[in-house]
Amino acid sequence: MARYRYVAKNMEGNTIRGILEASSRSDVYRLLREREYYPVKVEKLVQITDTKDIRFSNKVKSRDIAVLCKQFSTMLRAGIPIVRCIDILSKQLSNRLLCRVFAEIYSEVRSGKTLSESIAQRSRYFPSLMVSMVEAGEASGTLDEVLDNLALHYEKDHKLKQKIKNSMTYPVIVLVVAIAVVYFLLTTVVPTFVGIFSRSGAQLPLPTRVLLSLSDFTLKYGVFVLLLIAMAAFLFYIAISRGEGRYKWHKLLLKVPVVKNIMIQSISTRFSSTLGILLRTGIPLVAAMDIVKKVVSNEVARKGLEHVQDMAQKGGGISQPLEQLGLFPPMLIQMVKVGEESGTLDEMLLKTAEFYEGELEASLTRLTTLLEPLVVVFLGGIVAFIVLSIALPMFQMTSFVG
Repeated sequence: MARYRYVAKNMEGNTIRGILEASSRSDVYRLLREREYYPVKVEKLVQITDTKDIRFSNKVKSRDIAVLCKQFSTMLRAGIPIVRCIDILSKQLSNRLLCRVFAEIYSEVRSGKTLSESIAQRSRYFPSLMVSMVEAGEASGTLDEVLDNLALHYEKDHKLKQKIKNSMTYPVIVLVVAIAVVYFLLTTVVPTFVGIFSRSGAQLPLPTRVLLSLSDFTLKYGVFVLLLIAMAAFLFYIAISRGEGRYKWHKLLLKVPVVKNIMIQSISTRFSSTLGILLRTGIPLVAAMDIVKKVVSNEVARKGLEHVQDMAQKGGGISQPLEQLGLFPPMLIQMVKVGEESGTLDEMLLKTAEFYEGELEASLTRLTTLLEPLVVVFLGGIVAFIVLSIALPMFQMTSFVG
């Protein structure tokens, strides 16, 4: 069975669009005529799993989700019917995959399905937070407000990811440039001086001898070493991407002084923001915790939150088990306690998320400010060593001639 997108006219002359599953194009025409539609255009849909969409194999990016929710919310607030909103989104979204997915959702919603049911069937594209909140929004009749909150949440999530990426971009670029410069000097510049030094017959300084040995080794085995490093990096990435290796890696990162602070702030921001927005929507605490532990990307925190969820399921609060984890900051624990006692847990969590979001931004700025001079000194030191190693025997030769 293949999927076909169709454009047709009904008996009143209105344009109907949708998607049908059929074994051939002729079957689509037959099904449309049975519905008393006049086919205008029928085209076979390319499977979403084709090579052009490999990069979308898991979830859509946070930025795309934020734009989607904002546009959807704006149209609903303007009084446009939900089916018409979905149809508009399927044509105007900049993300090609989302356009295709919403074209399918449009066909299903027109046939009587709810929006939350259609989105839930496509959970590989949409985050579980969005699926649950859309369902809650439909049940409470506040879908526009829920989508507006989701847009704000994913916009913040996108900015948070970008800040973390930007803080690491500069050191990585400088490191790559340093490796390229050193490789160029050792394989191109340094060998030109080997003949000069060997003809001089003088005893070469230790730095020069070390440099010449490195140059000789790089010329013979440099390519193999680079391939070995790349393979080791790839295997390391595979090892820390799943199972026990991922858990041990995250546990190790939580022991590194500067990284630990940034990771705890990031976990606290995601936990507070996600749980707060879920509780505000009306989702029960236990069900909300099930979503939160998936959103928190750190495996140590995720396993700890499983214990917190078990305690909440038994009827207790979450402040005490959160404190027992020894992972979250004292301020977050106190805010959760106040929220539980006053019945305003969602409000306290959202305020806490705003605080730690600012703290995380400040920490990332300090880290970037600290790394920039260190990386420059590191690169300058390497180049200075090479230049000095070449210059020392040149000075000796000049003194000898003089």
